Amino acid sequence: MKIRSKLRQQGALMIELVLTLPILLAVIFAIVEYSVLLGAMLIMNNTTSEAARQATVYRSGFAVSDYEVLAQDALEDMLPSYVGSFRDSVVPSVNSFACGDSTCLRVRLDYPNYSSNPLVGNSFFIPLPENLSAESTTRVEPNDG
Repeated sequence: MKIRSKLRQQGALMIELVLTLPILLAVIFAIVEYSVLLGAMLIMNNTTSEAARQATVYRSGFAVSDYEVLAQDALEDMLPSYVGSFRDSVVPSVNSFACGDSTCLRVRLDYPNYSSNPLVGNSFFIPLPENLSAESTTRVEPNDG
């Protein structure tokens, strides 16, 4: 009688494992995929901030178009350090505009069609954003010294 009871308990444990394992694996996969997504967004945000900073710090007397070229060059210098589809899929853009009595510089990175070309692989059950984008705006400060 004890052997039969023990076999039933093992069978019940096996059924519980079969029912819960797919859910646990899906949760783990979602955690990994969203971690990569948030990491990509952080990289894009830091890259735009750094490109805007490099284009404007310690520089004055340039034309507005020169700041745009400097920011574009900074983006192109930073993007090759990233690997794979991230580097190839990101679309940079730089523009300047008047803000008050000075000029502001806007640096933007877009990752179009992220949901169809994610960094981790296609996910059939985890919702992903269609596009990723990061934008940084900085004021072009005059260099007085």
